[in-house]
Amino acid sequence: MAALVSLRVKHVELSEKSVTQNPREVATKFGKSIDTFFAKGFEEAEEVLAAWITHLDEIALYGPGDPIFPATAIAAQSNTGFKADGFERSPWKSTEPVRKIVNGAFARAGLPNFGPHAFRHMLARHAANTSKSVAEFVANSQNLGHTDVLTTLRSYGQISRERQRELITGRKPDE
Repeated sequence: MAALVSLRVKHVELSEKSVTQNPREVATKFGKSIDTFFAKGFEEAEEVLAAWITHLDEIALYGPGDPIFPATAIAAQSNTGFKADGFERSPWKSTEPVRKIVNGAFARAGLPNFGPHAFRHMLARHAANTSKSVAEFVANSQNLGHTDVLTTLRSYGQISRERQRELITGRKPDE
């Protein structure tokens, strides 16, 4: 999440379908440089990101050094305290606002809360289920910022008994 809130407009290259996470500018885990590419199967999320970056560029007039996910501007109100009033040109100081936004979105959709790491689990499972070769799985592992594919397998490689049965026997759970 720290990497997410520290991303700047210049780190996303829509035409290359990539995010460059330079640890001098992005708060990456262990200060690693990570090149991340938009994963197949998440085109709708890619479209939303592209629309947001277009909004930042054309409407908000943000530049390359401005945050992709800017902090909420707060305005004082005479009788009711404070309220959200657009965005600041600075990133959030912590990841807590992102957690609140994500949890609120899940609640409004009638879904249980998921921690931020659940998204990484989802991406790893997606890679395990869709990779057509070991090389493709390794590429997905690198996309998660792992220098060793074993890190991905150890952290996210567990499968259910039912899925194990299906993969080994070729039989679906209801057969």
